Amino acid sequence: MALTYFPRSVFIEDIFDYDVGQHLALIEPTGGGKTRFKYQLLRQAMKLNPGARVKVTIPKRKVIEAPAWNAALGLRETPAWPPPKDPFWKGKPAGYAVWPKHLLGKPGEDPDMVLARNRAHIAAVMKAAAQDSYQEGNVIHDADDIYVQAVVLGMNDFFSEMLTNGRELGCGLWGANQKPSGTREGSVTSFFYNSPSHVFLGADNDERNRDRFGEIGGVDRKYVSEVVKRLKVHEFTDKTGRHAISDKLYLCKAQSGPEGPAMCIVGP
Repeated sequence: MALTYFPRSVFIEDIFDYDVGQHLALIEPTGGGKTRFKYQLLRQAMKLNPGARVKVTIPKRKVIEAPAWNAALGLRETPAWPPPKDPFWKGKPAGYAVWPKHLLGKPGEDPDMVLARNRAHIAAVMKAAAQDSYQEGNVIHDADDIYVQAVVLGMNDFFSEMLTNGRELGCGLWGANQKPSGTREGSVTSFFYNSPSHVFLGADNDERNRDRFGEIGGVDRKYVSEVVKRLKVHEFTDKTGRHAISDKLYLCKAQSGPEGPAMCIVGP
């Protein structure tokens, strides 16, 4: 079965259709361009749903591309949730980027205590933002690096609740992960791989991951594995350096037929 290939700009503007409450998963190894692609999809989703609340939650200390994208999309960065009140003349932002400041240790402090304190601080902010999204609804809640939030920060219960009950409440969870499996520390809730209406898979050389993709997509495992194996990786250079962008296999469960979800290839 041949799949239609769409340049990224054409796919985002003419093909990608998003309703608030739908979940989205992006799965590919590190370095494949997940952050940029997710922000590009978010920009279109905001255009299609102008009344939706938008919340990008960032647990990492540094994400190179995030500040520029947050500014471009009109997302006000806040280190806490709920965000501090701004003067009335600033106006209402298009959404928020919840990005806590990390608590660094002082010379001589116990490293384990510093680590535990920082994780507890970041987790408290992330959980407050997630709870607000789930309770209020009408929101696109982007959990940047969902593995860190789910496993390291202990948020799997929050995400399971969103993924199983959030659709009817208009609470759509977006997340990106490097592979469809866990580590010795744990794994992202399995609902993240089964519940999303929109699934994007990047190039992956690990056969075990590709086999798991078949289960995620609800289509023939061997077929999905072969498609992902053949996805091209493109290199380009900009002012921030050299980058690699993988083609993506898109599975749209919102448009499923007798043979499974609608599929296509998304280029750079």
